[in-house]
Amino acid sequence: MKVIFLDYDGVLNHEAFYKERHERVLNGEKLNHPYSEIDPKCVENLNKLIEDTGAKVVISSTWRHSGIDYCNDVLKYHGFEGDIIDITPNLRGRGCLRGNEILQWIRDNHDLVGDYYNFTEYVILDDDSDMLYWQRNNFLLIDRFVGLTMGNVFQAKRILNNGKILKTGEL
Repeated sequence: MKVIFLDYDGVLNHEAFYKERHERVLNGEKLNHPYSEIDPKCVENLNKLIEDTGAKVVISSTWRHSGIDYCNDVLKYHGFEGDIIDITPNLRGRGCLRGNEILQWIRDNHDLVGDYYNFTEYVILDDDSDMLYWQRNNFLLIDRFVGLTMGNVFQAKRILNNGKILKTGEL
């Protein structure tokens, strides 16, 4: 199974999005929170990644603290077409990095991904670099000023497909 560990802030929303949104508010537009917190263009890019790889999503964002249904609802509002299968555990109170939370999820889900030390078909999409050193080949640092781009999607596809660039339908 291919897995996308997904952060929201900085990946599905970003500085340019907030600047544009602020200008719309100044022009009288009313915001519908929390739906106004996600850039639909970034969701489109995420959909493309999922379509081209067949990956499932695990939420690693702090948004996970509101629950999987909440996370799914906000994304579906913007046309999300993938499957959110789980959220990572919260280990921050123990002084752990987000990378530790991802590792724990992989270890806890042996039935889905196999032995954690052999599991390579995952990508971490995050704008913070608090990952483990050995996750470096599966981690994409997303530019928080522009969010998830098609360039990131191309890179993520290579990671999820173990270095191969596959066309749609070649999964």
